[in-house]
Order: sequence, then C-alpha cells, then structure tokens
Amino acid sequence: MINVSLLDLVVGVSGALDYVSQTVTGHHRRVAVSCIPMAREIGIDSCSYTDLLIAALLHDIGAFSLDLDLNALDFDADLTEHSVAGYRLLKGHPALLRAAQIIRNHHTPWHELQTRHEEADSEMLLLSNIVNLMDRVDILSKVGARAFTRDKIRDIIGNYSPLFYNEQAIEAFMDVSASPAFWESVRDETIQMREMADGLFNDRHIPEEQLIDFSRLFSYVIDFRSRHTATHSQGVAETATQLAKLAGMDEAETLRMRLAGNLHDIGKIALPLSLLDKPGKLKPIEFNHVQHHVQVGEQILKSISGLGEISDWACQHHERLNGKGYPYGLKEEALSLGSRIMAVADVYTAITEDRPYREGMTPEEARSVMTSLSKSRSLDSDIVGLLLDNFDELNAVRTIAQAKALRDFKMFRNASQDILT
Repeated sequence: MINVSLLDLVVGVSGALDYVSQTVTGHHRRVAVSCIPMAREIGIDSCSYTDLLIAALLHDIGAFSLDLDLNALDFDADLTEHSVAGYRLLKGHPALLRAAQIIRNHHTPWHELQTRHEEADSEMLLLSNIVNLMDRVDILSKVGARAFTRDKIRDIIGNYSPLFYNEQAIEAFMDVSASPAFWESVRDETIQMREMADGLFNDRHIPEEQLIDFSRLFSYVIDFRSRHTATHSQGVAETATQLAKLAGMDEAETLRMRLAGNLHDIGKIALPLSLLDKPGKLKPIEFNHVQHHVQVGEQILKSISGLGEISDWACQHHERLNGKGYPYGLKEEALSLGSRIMAVADVYTAITEDRPYREGMTPEEARSVMTSLSKSRSLDSDIVGLLLDNFDELNAVRTIAQAKALRDFKMFRNASQDILT
C-alpha cells in the first residue's frame, strides 16, 4: 500500500513551482503562511483552513501550465486566464475541489466577486480575496527594486479601495501585520508552513485510486506547457504499466509503475519552453541544462515521503545498463526491474511521438531502434523483447492514452479562456 499524505503531495507540487523562476521561490509558501492568521483574525470557520492553505500553496499553478512570464510575479492581462486555468487543472480531484474554487477567483476584485457571484458561498469568495490580498503583500515585499518596507506595505494596503479588497480583509491585515512576529513567520515560511499544515491536515492520506489522478494532474502541469510534450507522460505511464504486467509485476507494483510514469518528467518544470520547443539540435550547453531535469525531479519526488521506490523508477529513466546514461551513470547491477521498464517505456514513447525537430518514427523504425539499443546493452533486452513481442498491442494502448491526453490538453487550453463556465 502506498502511504502518501495530502500535505506532502501539495507541498511537493508547490515546491516544484519554485524551480521555474528565482522570482517565485518561496512565494506560494509565504502567501500560505500569511493567509492562515488572516483567516483566524477574520473568524473564518477552521474547517476551511485546509482548503485555504492548499489554495495559497497552489494559487499560481495555472500560470505554469500556460507558461506565462513569471519573472515579475505580475501577470497583467493574464490574471483571470491563469486563475481559471488553475481551477480547471485542480477541480477534478475531490480533495482539491474547494481549493480550486478559491483559486478561480483569487485575482477577481471584490466588487466583481459580489456582482458576478451572487449565489456563491460568501465565505469561499472571502477566502479568494484573502489569497488575492496576501499575494499582493508578498509581491510588494519581494519583487526586486520595487520591494517596499513593512511600514510602506501597511500604508499601501491600508489605503486600498474596498472595490478591490474586502474591508474586513484589509482591517485584518492591518491588525495582524502590526506585530513583528507576523513578518518573521512569513520570512521563515518553510518551518512555519510545515508546523501550521501539520495541525490542519491531521495525517490525511490519499486513497491509491485518487493518488493516480493526482499524479496525472501533476504530469499535466508539466506537459501542458507545450504541444510537443502534452501527451508524453501519459504515453510513458501507459507503456510502463503494460510492460510491468507482462514482466510479472503484481497489481500493487503495476499501480506504482503508473505513478512513476506520470511523475517521471516532473523535473522539466525547471526547463524554459525555448528548450522544450527548440526546432533544431540542442547545443552542448543546452543539452546539459536539459539533463539536469532528472536531478530536479529527484529533489522534488524525494521531498514527498511515502513514494519510496516510485521515486527511483521515475528518476532513473535516463540511466542505461552499460553505464552510459545520466545523471549518475548507473550500471545494470544498480538498476531495478522498475527502473529498467521505465527506461524502455520512455525511449519507446519518445521516438514514436512528434517533436519540434522531427516527426515520430514509424513502427518499423521504432522496432529497429529498440532492437539496436537492446543489443548495445543500453536497454534491458528482456524488457525490449516484451515490447517487441507485444508491439501492436502496446502501440495501440499508448496511442489511445496519448490521444486522451491530447484531448485533455486542447480542452484545457480552450477552456482556460472561458471564465463563465
């Protein structure tokens, strides 16, 4: 049984967002830490604290999947678009639905919230406005040459029009921010957030079937940045799952393999879109940068306790039996069956899908390449043999999985423009 807590997963996702730009490092944790004392000051029902914390930790997740410019932490005309995109990404997961609803409106001015959402839960709208306000506070205090002192921030917030922020929220901020302890807790956001979250989540663990959905969501955050990567993780996950069954893995191991497939490229969140979409061959320095995504992914996944061997399977997909892989140059004695399966699934999926610089290989070409990699001891010959012996069936299920991911990608991109449905 996989024993992963909701807290660790959310914190893991939130921490992954730090890798996109130095500007956003710690931003989501700081907003989260500052939101809870605000909610307490206002008198929000404590049952809503968990949803508020999740929303604050993930509030800009839509901007990452849309690949908006994050260097200023101020998305201008894209405010509504990325808020709705975040809602679209998260709403399908039961444990994240209320947080998704908070995120959807976290950049909507207070007067618009009251006008457009007359039938909505008033507390949920207030939670959205709290995230909005504390997001603004962090931007004022942290962004480059425009950073303001604490007193100046209090002066700015205290003079904001109630058209933009709820008066109760403004008053609560003025009260809690009067204490130096408030600012110190935000500065030490990692420790404070962990202590705060431990008391709120109460060791809530995600059922395995929901964990699969969560990992798929995580893969979409990464893959949906580009049309050329939009379906990759789902192709790898499906291929790895089917190969695991053929290799004799039991149901629990097969489920872990699907999780690893969904998460194997999480480190690519640190790569700029210019590299992912480059139409030609990468320069050596660019390739080195791309290779680093594996170690970034390892840092992210190792921070989520309970994943165990899933992290190894996901993070060793570029290692090779002959020791010529990366990042560690591991040889066959150090590579488990799960890691070998993941490597085969990743290579096979990559060579059969279209990339900016080439079209996907035909089945005949893919067979030839996989056979060659098996003979050179780059890939496990037994696993490659299973792939080749069941090629048509595996190719069919991979194609179906990637077609679904492509539909989801198109729906996500189109729907993120629609703020009313």
